Amino acid sequence: MLIRGLVSTLILWAAMPVLSETAPVLEVVTTQYPPFEFVENGTLHGQDVATVRTVLEHMGFVPRFRVLPWARAELMVRNGDADLLFSLTASPQRERYYLFTNPISTARDVFYARKSANVSWSSFNDLAGLRLGVSASYSYAPDFMAWLDRDLAEVMTIRQEQPDLAGLRMVALDRVDLFICEETACNYLLRKYRGQFPELNRVAAIPGTVGETRYFRAAFSRQRPDAEQLRSAFNRTLDQLDLGPSD
Repeated sequence: MLIRGLVSTLILWAAMPVLSETAPVLEVVTTQYPPFEFVENGTLHGQDVATVRTVLEHMGFVPRFRVLPWARAELMVRNGDADLLFSLTASPQRERYYLFTNPISTARDVFYARKSANVSWSSFNDLAGLRLGVSASYSYAPDFMAWLDRDLAEVMTIRQEQPDLAGLRMVALDRVDLFICEETACNYLLRKYRGQFPELNRVAAIPGTVGETRYFRAAFSRQRPDAEQLRSAFNRTLDQLDLGPSD
């Protein structure tokens, strides 16, 4: 999910007010996932960035944001080399490594197809025999993942630095029939890149939500001995500031 041409690691202090010279620093990692988090002119922006920054500063921390490839960001938090990761959905597998906060934004997964394909679906079995693109770095709804395990569709796992953009282009170029993507994120990419990649004008979301609407969260490293207290304080502050959606 990194934007082409940017270095793989960025440390961003811009736009952060100075709380105190003695305020503790919290190491926070994320990746490029616009419009939730993205770098523009050397500054980290996005709706989830604003939420996380505001909550942590109200907790009395100075957040030090680092933008990394997603796999590296996850590994740092799992190993305790960073304190907090965002934005991600919760899953039983991830619960082993992270303590998830309350929701900071919503996530709605949909399928993208070529406009000329006239693809529709009401159950996953309607997708049998199709070529489906999925991102290696994303956690999808459990019922969808269980259906994929039945091997009724040809699944292509996308591992590029920008898997969502790659998946949309693969649909446009008829390399896959459908690509599953978070709707807000992929609509943003279609708007941003259709000038650079005109083939994206041939792609659009099709009706239907894959699984239920889910939530993006922040996640504290279980390696921190005070992770439970931090998660509780984050949730209280998030609720007091009325910044997140209802769970």
